[in-house]
Amino acid sequence: MNPVSAPRFDPKRRRAVTSALILVTALASFESTVVSTAMPTIIGDLGGLPLYSWVFSIYLLTATVMMPIYGRLADIYGRRRVLLIAIAVFLTGAVSCSLARTMPQLILARAAQGLGAAGLVPIALTVSGDLYSLKERAKIQGLFSGVWGFASLVGPLVGAWMTVSLGWRSIFTINVPLGLIALALVWTQMVESRASLPDPLDVAGATSLAAGVTALLFGVLHEPGSGGLGLPFRIALLLFAGASLYLFVRLQVQREHPLIPPELFRHMRTAAPYLAGILLGTTIYGVDTFVPLFVQGARGGTAGAAGAVVTPLVFLWAVSATIAARLIVRFGFRRTARWGAILILAGFIALIAAAWWNASVPWISAACALIGAGLGPSSMAQVLGIQNVVSERQRGVATSLVPFFRTIGGSIGVGAMGGLLAAGLSRRLGPAAETAGRMLAAGTQSGGGVASVAPAAFRVAIERSLLPVFGILGALAVVNFFVTERFPSEAEMAPEPHAAETELPG
Repeated sequence: MNPVSAPRFDPKRRRAVTSALILVTALASFESTVVSTAMPTIIGDLGGLPLYSWVFSIYLLTATVMMPIYGRLADIYGRRRVLLIAIAVFLTGAVSCSLARTMPQLILARAAQGLGAAGLVPIALTVSGDLYSLKERAKIQGLFSGVWGFASLVGPLVGAWMTVSLGWRSIFTINVPLGLIALALVWTQMVESRASLPDPLDVAGATSLAAGVTALLFGVLHEPGSGGLGLPFRIALLLFAGASLYLFVRLQVQREHPLIPPELFRHMRTAAPYLAGILLGTTIYGVDTFVPLFVQGARGGTAGAAGAVVTPLVFLWAVSATIAARLIVRFGFRRTARWGAILILAGFIALIAAAWWNASVPWISAACALIGAGLGPSSMAQVLGIQNVVSERQRGVATSLVPFFRTIGGSIGVGAMGGLLAAGLSRRLGPAAETAGRMLAAGTQSGGGVASVAPAAFRVAIERSLLPVFGILGALAVVNFFVTERFPSEAEMAPEPHAAETELPG
C-alpha cells in the first residue's frame, strides 16, 4: 500500500485510540461545567469577588486563541505528539488550580488549563476523521456528542456534590485520573505512520492571530467598568484587534505555508459551514445567556428554574446529534443541516412568542428543546462536512476552525446583544436600570425569584428589552437556514481510501 492511501494510525489499535478520544472529550466537557457551581465557595475561600468573571473568561480566551494553532501543529507534526502536549498542559493547569491560594493564582492556572483544553476536542475530532470512514465517523462523533451532553447535564450536579463533600479543590483534580489514563493510551496505542511535514509553522501568522483574537475577546467579554476595563480602553482593544486580524489576513495570502489556508474560505462548500458555525455559536451562547435571565427576571422564577429551563436544549442536542449521524449518511450534509436550521428557527419563533404573549416557563422549555433538537444536526453536518471535503494535510486546522468560529461568533454575538439589552433597560427604566441589575443579582444570590424583590415594572422592562434580542436571534436563524443551502452536497460524500479496512470497535 502506498504512503498516501495508507491509514495514518494502526487500524488494529482503533479501539484503544477511540477510548482515549472519548476520555479526552470527557475531560474538556466536565471542565466546562463543574466549575460554575463551586465559584461561590471559591470566592468565599480565596476572596477576590471583582475578579469572579476572569476565572471563566481567561479559560475561554486562551482556549479559543490556541484552537487553530493546535490544528495546524497537528497537521505539521502529527496528531499524537500535539495531543500528548495538550493533555499534559491541561492536567498541569488542573493541578495548579487545585493548589491556588489566591484568586490571581487561580486565574493564571485557569489560563494554563485553557491552553491545554484548546487542543483536546479539535484534535480528538481530527483523529476520528483519520481513523474512520464517513459512515463510521458519523457514529463515533455522535458518541462524542453524547459524552459531551451527559457531562453537561451531570457536571453541575457532580461539581456541587464534590464542593460540599470534598472541598472545591477536588473539582479540578477529578479530571487528573481520567487525564492520566488518556495520556497513557495516546502514548502507547496511537501509533502514527505519517512523518512530520516539511512545512514550517507560520509564527508571524500565529502571533498576529493570537494578538487579534485576544484583544477582540477582551474587548467583547468585559463591559465598560468590568474588571477595570473602561470604555476608551475597550475601544482601543477592538481597534487593535481589527489591525492585528487585518495583518493576519494579509500574511496568510502571502505565505507559501500559511497557518490557515486561504482556500478554506474561497469555496462555499468549506466557507458555508464556518459561517454557519459563527451563527450556531451565537445561538448557543445567546440561549445560555439570555433565556435564564428571561425566566428569572421576567417570569419571577428561581435561580434553579432559570438553569433548568435550558436542560432540554442540552439533552436534545446530544440525542439529535446521535440521530443526525445516521441522517448524514443517508441524506447528506446539506439536507441534514437544513433540517437542523428549521428546528432552530422554530425554537426562536416560540421564544419570541413567549416574550410577546407572556407564555409560561414550560413553553420556554419547549422552545429550548426545539433549538436543542436542531443543534445536533447542524453541528454534526458542520464538522463532518468540513472533514469530508478537505485533504488530510489540512484536516487538523480545518477541523479546529469549527469550534473556533463558534466561540468567536458566540462571544461577539452575546456582547452585541448584551449592549442591546442594556440600552433597552436604560430606555425603559432610566436611572432605575442600575437598581434592576442589583435586584436581579439579589434574587440570584438568595435563590429566590426576582418577583420577590423587584416591582412588576422591572419584570416588564426586562421582558420587553429581551424581545428584540430574541428577534435578532430569530433573524440569524433565518440567515443560518439559507447558509445551509451552500453546504457540501451528497455528491461530495466520497469515502476515504481506508474506509473498509477494519470494523468499528465493539
